[in-house]
Amino acid sequence: MVFLLRILPLFIAAALIVGCAQSPTRPAPERQPGEVVESDNGARAAEPETGLAGSDSAAESVDAPATEQAKRSLTIQIGSQSFIYAEDDQVVRTGPISSGREGYGTPRGTFSVLSKQKDKVSSRYTNQLGMQAWMPYSIQFYGHYFLHEGWLPGYPDSHGCVRVGEKDARFLFERMKIGDLVSVVD
Repeated sequence: MVFLLRILPLFIAAALIVGCAQSPTRPAPERQPGEVVESDNGARAAEPETGLAGSDSAAESVDAPATEQAKRSLTIQIGSQSFIYAEDDQVVRTGPISSGREGYGTPRGTFSVLSKQKDKVSSRYTNQLGMQAWMPYSIQFYGHYFLHEGWLPGYPDSHGCVRVGEKDARFLFERMKIGDLVSVVD
């Protein structure tokens, strides 16, 4: 009994502390092509007619360079902790982010999508339980920096990656292609 009283606070603390590797609270629902979805912040957009929904493939890094007609771009705004996704210079979706905290800044500049991986596990960071950090719907845009699903506390809190909510992560993962523009600005 004494052992349980000593270890219980550790379990409670572990449950309350969340990092870059927070796993989703529920699986994302399967959607039909063309279905209108709502972002975590209330923005609405149609699911792509072709995409990766329902794909069992874990790594999408063999994606062909973007050659479709729509010109896709993603702008990460560090100051406002938000993103803007546009196609052919028309805003399609916006939403909140959490970027790198002090000492782990998210790099600024103009980049492009280098790879995509649906079920990525970090090779650099672990979660509070010492397990490798899970980074679902990862989109690599520079070196070891990724946009992925994660906890959004309302301020910069990651190790440099850009976290977005579950619906936004799925949407961006399905829409963006290798070579698409990613701009990170103040």
